[in-house]
Amino acid sequence: MRSRWRGEGSQHQGGRSYQEDSWVLRPLADGSLLAIVADGMGGHAGGATASKLVVGAMAKSVEQGGSLADALQMANATVRDGGRGKPELEGMGSTVVAALVANDEVRWISVGDSPFYLVVGNKLERLNADHSMAPQIDALRARGMLTAEEAAAHPGRHTLREAVMGTPLSLIDQGSRRLGRDSRLLLCSDGVQSLSDDAIAAHAARPVRDLIATVLAVGVAHQDNVTIIKLEREP
Repeated sequence: MRSRWRGEGSQHQGGRSYQEDSWVLRPLADGSLLAIVADGMGGHAGGATASKLVVGAMAKSVEQGGSLADALQMANATVRDGGRGKPELEGMGSTVVAALVANDEVRWISVGDSPFYLVVGNKLERLNADHSMAPQIDALRARGMLTAEEAAAHPGRHTLREAVMGTPLSLIDQGSRRLGRDSRLLLCSDGVQSLSDDAIAAHAARPVRDLIATVLAVGVAHQDNVTIIKLEREP
């Protein structure tokens, strides 16, 4: 069965000397399209290793007929086993956002802060939860306890409350959404958030490499790795 969706992905290391993001985009035998983005943590070696283990394990599980939830548990176990007996990989982990799209529906699962966006026209909506401290910090801003500037620059803003590290997962976001004909989906690492939501939406129709170039053009100091997969209907 031929998928009615197509996808493209790309990445850039940004202002870093190393790349800790990994991604997979794969058509499946049932006509659906699988996309996964993982953003590693734990130092150069650990982060890169963890993100590769996560996307590889999840893709393998789904291709063998597992659900996204099954795939996440396999990825978590793979990270646990991959770091066993290797001091240089101690503390490694990764965020992950994975999506399966077919016909008029997308299903997703995520852990961490890598965003999953739905873009319709010039409107952008984040579909998955943010498992960093950013939502709590923004709540303090909304209550008047922090200024907007203090919230944006808060040193704990990007601290993760959950990641795939081989330990039991307490925060998992999963869901599904019916999709209209003009829907686009973006799976990203958090490096894309150097752009505003409006800017991401405005460039979503362009090739992924152009969107990444727009991120880099912002000129954020020490720009994080940025990875983007775009899913859209075939013309």
